[in-house]
Amino acid sequence: MTVLKIIGIVLLVFLLLSMVRIGAVVLFGETLCVRLRVGLFRVTVYPKKKEEKPEPEAEKPKEKAEGRKPRGKRRGMPKPSFEELLDLIQTMLGALGAGVRRACRRVRIDPMDVTVVFGGSDPADTATLYGMASAAMYALMPRMEETFCIPHPSLHLRVDFDAAATRAEGTVGVSLRVCDLFAIALSLTLPLLRWYLRFKRAHKHDIPARKKSEAVETDSKIVTEDKIA
Repeated sequence: MTVLKIIGIVLLVFLLLSMVRIGAVVLFGETLCVRLRVGLFRVTVYPKKKEEKPEPEAEKPKEKAEGRKPRGKRRGMPKPSFEELLDLIQTMLGALGAGVRRACRRVRIDPMDVTVVFGGSDPADTATLYGMASAAMYALMPRMEETFCIPHPSLHLRVDFDAAATRAEGTVGVSLRVCDLFAIALSLTLPLLRWYLRFKRAHKHDIPARKKSEAVETDSKIVTEDKIA
């Protein structure tokens, strides 16, 4: 029973850790601030706190590096053919597309609070830019809400003809659960692993042939050295 309890506790801890969200929050406007978020904890990455630089220590004389023994040549993998390279590229593109689709469905954008105030020296250009931005927002936001998880989108576009330039401010956060990261990593690595297994199976007879040729070469060298002696 104690073993089952330990296994149950380990599985419970793993399940709780897999549900933890990790991501980043960006605050922009007059200043820029970037924070990493791991569960309930947040760490400011930018701007960094100024730290006092320690005084440089006196350089110690460098000791002479001991001679390293030359390593033997490692046997590399056989070179893939042109068709195998094409198969690898197709596999990578398919895995990348599946990974991007899976990542988009699992990405959570929260918070999303952005305010853009359009300004400029020419009121006509400002109004035109505001109209184009409004049309783009109403065209793209429904697609973004279908692709990503955006529970509380808040986008505000305004016009200020007295402003000298356009300004923007807001807060945007992007996060993923740990289990989602594992799922995305599996969707990327499994197709590449299948390709590697196919490639290895196709060239499984190449390694013994190389070993035999190397053995023949060593035997011929030994024979020639005996003759010379």
